[in-house]
Amino acid sequence: MQRDANQKITKRTDNQEFYYDSLAGKLLGSKAREALIVKEIKKTKKNQIFLEVGCAQGYYLSKALKRTKKVFGIDVIASFINIAKKTGAKVSVASATKLPFKNNSMDIVLCTETLEHIKQWEKAVSEIKRVLKPHGRAIITVPLEKSFFWKLFSIIYNPEKTRGHVSLVTATDIEKEFAPMKIKKKQFIQTSSITLNKILPRSEKISMYAFFIFQK
Repeated sequence: MQRDANQKITKRTDNQEFYYDSLAGKLLGSKAREALIVKEIKKTKKNQIFLEVGCAQGYYLSKALKRTKKVFGIDVIASFINIAKKTGAKVSVASATKLPFKNNSMDIVLCTETLEHIKQWEKAVSEIKRVLKPHGRAIITVPLEKSFFWKLFSIIYNPEKTRGHVSLVTATDIEKEFAPMKIKKKQFIQTSSITLNKILPRSEKISMYAFFIFQK
């Protein structure tokens, strides 16, 4: 999804629901990715503080609110934030590279399909690490643009530049930038099928997304 501060919702693919509810979105592996994210969100405790960096219209904020009332979200796109407000979460227009939160203030930070939209994505990672409390968790996903799947997809349908991907981040890049945080979970999402993903070889070279849980 294009991350342009002046963007307005003008087409179907601007809506998060497209990626989770439409057939096209499901074929792009969004439901398989969602299953992993929601499983982690469900571990949120009642009094924990949850932040989503790049929350868009608040799809995951609404799920986090079922676990805790202390839910925050930021995005650079004002029209997205106007919709996210309807979830009841505390949201604001802000940059991932300059989070408007104090050091060690968040128990959980979710950042899914966002880092690839940021030129200075390493700075965004540094900010996530800064706001996390000791022992806090970061839930991170990125598309593996250098994999066979996305290279083929870009040729036949939609080049990464038209998807707003300005940083072609690898799983190794993510691990390096989040160090010295501990990797609690690392998983590649190979296909749109949750069942197939459990039995197929897990290789970055062929996978659609990388999913991480880091602990500070």
